[in-house]
Amino acid sequence: MIPPILHQTWKNDDIPEQFQAWVESWGRHNPGWTRMFWNDRTLLEFVAEHYPDFLPTFLSYKEGIRRADAGRYLLLHHFGGVYADLDCECVAPFDPIMAENRVVLCQEPPAHFPGQAVFRGLPYLLFNGTMASPPGHPFWMHLLSYLPGLAHAKETIDATGPAVMTSVQLSYPDQAALAIHPYSLFTPLDRDGQPGGAAEAEAETLSIHHWAGTWWTPNQKERLWNRLRRQLYRARYLLTRGDQLKPEEARRRVDPAVLDRPLPTGENVAVLVPVRDGAEHVASFLSAIQALDYPTERIKLVFCEGDSEDGSWDVLKAAVEPLRSSFRDIVLLQMQVGTKFERRKRARPRLQRKRRIGLAKVRNHLISHGLGNDDDWALWIDIDVWRFPDDIVRTLIAAGERIVAPNCVITPGGGSFDLNSFVTTRRVRDHRYYRSVIGGLYQPPAEFSGRLSLADVRHLEKIGLDGVGGTMLLVDASLHRGGLFFPEAPYRDLVETEGFGVLAKDLGVQPVGLPRVEILHVPW
Repeated sequence: MIPPILHQTWKNDDIPEQFQAWVESWGRHNPGWTRMFWNDRTLLEFVAEHYPDFLPTFLSYKEGIRRADAGRYLLLHHFGGVYADLDCECVAPFDPIMAENRVVLCQEPPAHFPGQAVFRGLPYLLFNGTMASPPGHPFWMHLLSYLPGLAHAKETIDATGPAVMTSVQLSYPDQAALAIHPYSLFTPLDRDGQPGGAAEAEAETLSIHHWAGTWWTPNQKERLWNRLRRQLYRARYLLTRGDQLKPEEARRRVDPAVLDRPLPTGENVAVLVPVRDGAEHVASFLSAIQALDYPTERIKLVFCEGDSEDGSWDVLKAAVEPLRSSFRDIVLLQMQVGTKFERRKRARPRLQRKRRIGLAKVRNHLISHGLGNDDDWALWIDIDVWRFPDDIVRTLIAAGERIVAPNCVITPGGGSFDLNSFVTTRRVRDHRYYRSVIGGLYQPPAEFSGRLSLADVRHLEKIGLDGVGGTMLLVDASLHRGGLFFPEAPYRDLVETEGFGVLAKDLGVQPVGLPRVEILHVPW
């Protein structure tokens, strides 16, 4: 059963006056309960004493709200009882749920779903501002197992908040151990103070969340100074963006008939590999391909080398020759783009247009000269991806999508290396957007919170992407044959694989990312 304990947290012992009446409401409706109040220091000591293995993750949180989120889950696991944010007002005795031997949760109001749940592929969001649980319930340890891999997620909702809690609930093997109520139980009002909806008007309400938290702020109106900056940066953008691939021209290049085709039923895979200064990686790459649990008679290897200065072409020719009888086919191509960059300088923003257009040309050469009518899937892999699961081909195909990207990382469980696979959560073209367009390409800083990488949503099995990365990318080969190539000029201020992802989405083919499927890139 749920013990009569109320847990509440704040950064220190000085609870703001605005919360006092709501805090007192809990004792008025639930006399005799034990109230356990936790500040930042006592919560830290609790975690250190009872959950020492989680302490490094707990200490890594830079935001207090993330420690408060994780702490509440641990308090409910250790003590059981009811957790309530300070801005939650109790309006009725909690007796109706106290006899439960299940974790009691409720959904957030439906008005919150479009902005946060839908693009994550979640059917709803769970509310973590008021929760109830018997002590020792295993659900909380299931949730805890997700948190270390999300410690550095850009958004709190994914790191410790409602999105990760919802994913965990949906993946929990014993759904009968959870009592999921409609939003009216603990949060009948949305963030704007409006009732959640008529459908639940008659449902029971035990508490009300007033959305007075200090960790989030609504979007502010654009101030005059920022409006002037937007106009200034936009003027620079228009003068310097250069040639662009117009949407109507991009659509004209793609055969409409391929856009509505079903998934390929065949099993032939063409592995397409751009190579530049990759001599040191060739042997290991071929060994990794041979170790796949996919039949080699279904695999065609297609390499395109160009602009190398380390003898990659000769190394490649010598390495593949003994393997020709082992694969369906091996094709070696060359294309010299003529671009030269020092490796340590190649990530500089002003070089990206020229660099990425060169990459797009190489990829399109691979499509035009390496992809045949007997190929069902095109699997792009960069030569310096050094480790991937043996079943990666089957895993990507099993996703059931026409364009699929895994999560490319340097360290298992770490941040994404391939940031070209992203989800855009902030689409406003304010001064910050135009300031980030350099050489006609939109290049926001890696820490930009309006663009999520796959590591930021590692609690999800699958998520729809805007841009895609090319370190590893599975594509229905008919899309390439039908004219869906990699843009060689900026399309919507994006080029190469990023432009390819956005273009595919515009054409009605949704690229998908698999946040939990990791491949490893060399760390240099």
